[in-house]
Amino acid sequence: MGKIWKFVKFYTMAMVCVLFLGAGMKSEAGTIGTVSGLKQISAGPNRVEISWNAVIGNHIRYKAELCENKNFTGGIMDNLEAENKGSDLPRETFSGLTPGKKYYVRVTAFTYTEEQFCWGTPSVVLEVVTAPESDKIQNFRQTKATETSITVSWKKCAEANAYQLTYGKRGGDLSGRKTVLIDKATSYTVRKLSRNAEYNFWICPVKKSADGFCALSSYTTNLQECPVLPAKVKGVEASFWSPTSEHLDLQWEQSESADGYQYQVYAEGGKKALLGGRKKENGNSTNLSTNKLKSLRFLKLRMRAYINLPGNTQSGKWSDWIYFSRQPDVETQNTKSGVKLTWDKVRGANNYTVYISSRRDSGYKKVKNTSKTSATVKKYGKSGLKSGKQYYFMVVANKKVGKKTFQSTRNYCFWITYRN
Repeated sequence: MGKIWKFVKFYTMAMVCVLFLGAGMKSEAGTIGTVSGLKQISAGPNRVEISWNAVIGNHIRYKAELCENKNFTGGIMDNLEAENKGSDLPRETFSGLTPGKKYYVRVTAFTYTEEQFCWGTPSVVLEVVTAPESDKIQNFRQTKATETSITVSWKKCAEANAYQLTYGKRGGDLSGRKTVLIDKATSYTVRKLSRNAEYNFWICPVKKSADGFCALSSYTTNLQECPVLPAKVKGVEASFWSPTSEHLDLQWEQSESADGYQYQVYAEGGKKALLGGRKKENGNSTNLSTNKLKSLRFLKLRMRAYINLPGNTQSGKWSDWIYFSRQPDVETQNTKSGVKLTWDKVRGANNYTVYISSRRDSGYKKVKNTSKTSATVKKYGKSGLKSGKQYYFMVVANKKVGKKTFQSTRNYCFWITYRN
């Protein structure tokens, strides 16, 4: 019985020692913390650089591993070289990689003394990426526009899974440029742009990791002078050279983003355009000459700006209608009571305004409005007409449309020396 008790005591003490030593060994291993904060900090076509939070402890080193397989089976690259057992800095670079490709990395902290390794627990696995190194993006072009947006598209880049698009107003400084990251898509619409403006675009391929790190290609493709769709044309005016001329001048407010302008002329009450055409460059004026403008009548005109896109032309909104006519040709005759004026009827006119001046180019005063095609002028201002003095006359046709009154051209005068 005594021998048995001695054996039990010996066995118990042995087990306590084993447990104590085991606990001490586990405690020593457990003092090496797990690497945290692992992230990618830079990339090139053939390299990736990573960093992490330093682990607190004495003589801590780090084993960094890279593999194409997330499970780290086969083809592992690490930094455990013969003369450099890992790294003592919380960062590492892997080189000799394939452009536009994803890899996986992990880092383990350890200590190395007297040919003995004491390992911590490996970090979480991080996906890293190299930058694309393909040719510049192909078929980068504008495909659509509205008054405040531009849509661009491009051909998919094989090594990229995202694209960085930068844009800015033409002629603007660098501070006005904006950059967006586009995932996978091969087209993008930029919104909230300035009206009647043009923009420049730059794009480059990107390889984006699962954690959001973006490895940018060194290749950038640009696209210059992309217009928004011009807004509705304003300030439209039309005038004939003279009462007998078929030569018509058109003017309007120019849009910076327009490639050209389309115009349509309708006869009063007409349902089909009497005349139409395009001015195929940006500007603020053009002229027409055709016998279709020969008749003495009110016509109506509208215009719109357009832009030329690859394989497509887009037009802005039509301007408001303006109404115009040739100025009536006036005949003057001296009478005992004054100067009698007669003119031909302008189709579509509601009435006519008669003006008089003692000078050819200025000083015209309104005499009267009349719905007739004749009038006798007896005074110039508050004074009667003076015999032997030369007077100048102008008759303008008026047309009221809604609350607005349009007038014929008023750039030509008729004169007579008054004799009573």
